[in-house]
Amino acid sequence: MKKIIFLAVLVMLVASMSTAQSVRIAYVNSETILRELPEAQQVKKDLEGTIKIWQDELERMSKELQDGLDDYQKKQALLDPKVKADKEKGLQDLQQRARDYQYQKFDQREGEAVKLREKKFAPIQERVMKVIERVAKEGKFNFVFDKLEAATNLLYADAKFDLTYKVIDQLKTGGSTAPASTKSNDTK
Repeated sequence: MKKIIFLAVLVMLVASMSTAQSVRIAYVNSETILRELPEAQQVKKDLEGTIKIWQDELERMSKELQDGLDDYQKKQALLDPKVKADKEKGLQDLQQRARDYQYQKFDQREGEAVKLREKKFAPIQERVMKVIERVAKEGKFNFVFDKLEAATNLLYADAKFDLTYKVIDQLKTGGSTAPASTKSNDTK
């Protein structure tokens, strides 16, 4: 009975090993791809320009609030209670407008900066994904992971399975299907 169980386990182990050998896995670094892609750099530059305008406006509002608060604190002892209440209300309104503006532009989930980034990068990401898929199919890879520098789920990757530069080459040459030069070794 033990021999039958041992043979069954051995057969399953050999079968799983042969299946595992037929699975081909590679990875790309999407941050590197986007850093090397001129149109992605242009979108990034445009976004940074827009965000700078919004940050400048927020700083202007903040300075206006601080100046108003400084002026109020200097004069508050001399102000009539009605004027004092009006100034306080004006300062509170300005503070609320600044908070609302910051939320509207910079909220991590619903802010215009996040939405604009998603909208501008969507066509580029779609193009990159199509090229990754094509490179993976040409190389007969079953799975392609994204090895991000900031947060990676890939704990180890042999550089010979890195498709990043093949994807970059195809993106830069208009996505041609001609063999691309690469910094990594060919995995065939």
